[in-house]
Amino acid sequence: MRITIIIPLILSLNGFCSDKLNYTVSFIGNSYPGAKKHIPQDIDSIYVMPDGTVFSNVHWEEGGANCTMFKNGEVVAIAGHTHGWGNAGGYAVAANSKFLFISGRMNNEGGNLQDPDTWPPKGFDWTGVSRRFLTNITKGAPFPSGKGGKGDTLKKSFLVVDEMPASSLDDNTKNISGLYATDTRLYVSCPYDNTIKVYDAETMEKLYIWKIERPGQIIMDKNGILWILQQKSYELLPAIIKINQQGEIISPKIEFTSDIIPKSIAFTTDGKLLVADISKNQQILVYEKLGKSIKKIDEFGEKGGIFSKIPGKFGDLRFNDPYAIGCDSSGNIYIANHGCTGGGSTVLESYNFKTKKLNWRLFGLEFVDMADADPSSESDVFTKEEHFKLNYNPIKWNYVGYTVNKFKYPQDPRLHIWSAGAFVRRIKNQRFLFVSDMNSERLQVYKFSEKTDGEIAIPSVLYSGRPLKTKTGFPPFQPQNGEWIWRDINGNGKMDINEYLTNDGKNAPPYQGWCIDENCNIWQAFENDGIRKFNFQGLDKFNNLIWDFKNIELFQKTSEFKQIKRLRYLPEKDIMFIGGTTEEHKNQHWKPMGPVIARYDNWSKPDRKLRWIIVAPYEKGSKGHSSCEPMGFDVAGDYIFVPYTGASKEMKISTGHIEVFRLDNGEPVGYMEPSPEIGEIGLQDIRECLRAIKRKNGEYIVFLEEDYKAKILVYIWHP
Repeated sequence: MRITIIIPLILSLNGFCSDKLNYTVSFIGNSYPGAKKHIPQDIDSIYVMPDGTVFSNVHWEEGGANCTMFKNGEVVAIAGHTHGWGNAGGYAVAANSKFLFISGRMNNEGGNLQDPDTWPPKGFDWTGVSRRFLTNITKGAPFPSGKGGKGDTLKKSFLVVDEMPASSLDDNTKNISGLYATDTRLYVSCPYDNTIKVYDAETMEKLYIWKIERPGQIIMDKNGILWILQQKSYELLPAIIKINQQGEIISPKIEFTSDIIPKSIAFTTDGKLLVADISKNQQILVYEKLGKSIKKIDEFGEKGGIFSKIPGKFGDLRFNDPYAIGCDSSGNIYIANHGCTGGGSTVLESYNFKTKKLNWRLFGLEFVDMADADPSSESDVFTKEEHFKLNYNPIKWNYVGYTVNKFKYPQDPRLHIWSAGAFVRRIKNQRFLFVSDMNSERLQVYKFSEKTDGEIAIPSVLYSGRPLKTKTGFPPFQPQNGEWIWRDINGNGKMDINEYLTNDGKNAPPYQGWCIDENCNIWQAFENDGIRKFNFQGLDKFNNLIWDFKNIELFQKTSEFKQIKRLRYLPEKDIMFIGGTTEEHKNQHWKPMGPVIARYDNWSKPDRKLRWIIVAPYEKGSKGHSSCEPMGFDVAGDYIFVPYTGASKEMKISTGHIEVFRLDNGEPVGYMEPSPEIGEIGLQDIRECLRAIKRKNGEYIVFLEEDYKAKILVYIWHP
């Protein structure tokens, strides 16, 4: 095959030679732009003050807003010092009239942080409580035995409840699961050793240890009795027990049936007990007569929550895993929804409890997420889990639907493997959602049936280059060796034994890049072994897309590249774009693409031609995940859009930088970066972290991953 170089163009490696474009930038998925404040990505617990002030806690919050203070639907303050460099968030939060108490973990970054008064010894973590002044939650409230002072910690303000091996960090049962504070006492639930530990709220000295099985969230009634939620454990069903101030259990307890999964509890101002149920009910259960004849009298919210009626449709009182609840003294209820498969779940909302009218709602819906627009509808935008409706100029978005139904489709791959990027395609006017994982190791395919499943994306196809290893044993019946394709042959949404295709037990060669062209052919970029094309074979009787290992084409690696990392193919013009490395120009961190991009004309014909090849600028020698180099690219209209990882002082670019090149000759056109109101964004984590779309009016819409502040960036550019 003859390869001809038309115009090889090499760009400067010392900096960008393009100018800033005339564009606007906005965002979807969060209620705030991010520079000054944002909504945390996953709220695990809340505490509500009588005046309606809400405090959150999040066990992992990339932007550090684990503990955020809300009032009247606005972010009032972010506590800070709760994420990174020895700090980790937690699962409980409480306050009295003077202090805020935030549960969390303290680690030593693998032994790199060394100070016995600030961090635990190597090989161990501390689980404990950070104490802050309620008048300024960013300030520590020190006490004699408190830890902290070096690095990103607050001096002598962290209570070490227990020291434990660092290997237990990922086990949620090894964290504090409940806090409650009065002006004199702090009560701490420790499920890892089945105790409640009681401290003096002023001195933080330990007063008592009470042995209580499976202790979780703690609340207190008007009589000073503690109500403790016990989570399900093995054969033991969940329950609520009561204990007095001496740690003695008081009868009766509430025992739940197996069809209820209580996650959070609270009292209304008139003394009713509320229980957030994350089972199929997805409701808040209401109890009264809390003496010796406790009785359920009502439910708050639609039965079935977001999965009822039109499954997945978002709306008032349609809860999606109500993880945390609380009430104020004015008759309002506060609910933090946590429905997600891999982070980015926050729907924090407040209702009047009697009228059931919405007071306000806040969103923090994205984490390691990418968006794509439906080819037949510019306004319909999908991520791996969400469906948004967008209006442009300026960007306004509505959260329309949640596309995962864990109850009807418990084998949905999004529930079992870390999922990230989204591609939306149309075949025979039917919408299909493709979902990749962070490192592009698997490819998931989902179909839609509005009549039977509403907003839900139905599991249809899954490809893996080698057998999967998961803690849940997912997927069932997978081949023991080699790459495989699962297709839902019988249309039941399950992975059955006879539904896998294999490739003679061979693993796929190492690969990174995917392209689903507009004809639904799938292109796979092998790093060292060329390119493979899965030719689309149509739809089966259950509307599943068909590919197999018999109908593939293999293309040898082009001589210009040492490794191929990304690709895009335009079938109507037979043009292929390849991104990767050469011997001289390599990716600086293991995840990015490499700086070399090439265009090939007549790709599938004998007279294939290399139209141009460029080396995009990058910071040579940069190390670590914060390297500044191209992560990948996407093609739309007349341009190539190249996202950059990290930032560079030397190259004078910020995070969120996108460089634009001409499709016809590879010449630089200009660049886009976040606006001041958005500020710094996170490093790109998804290998396929950008989508570009040309609108009918000539504008270009570019979606960019933004993990730092729980959103997705949207650039709008009209050349």
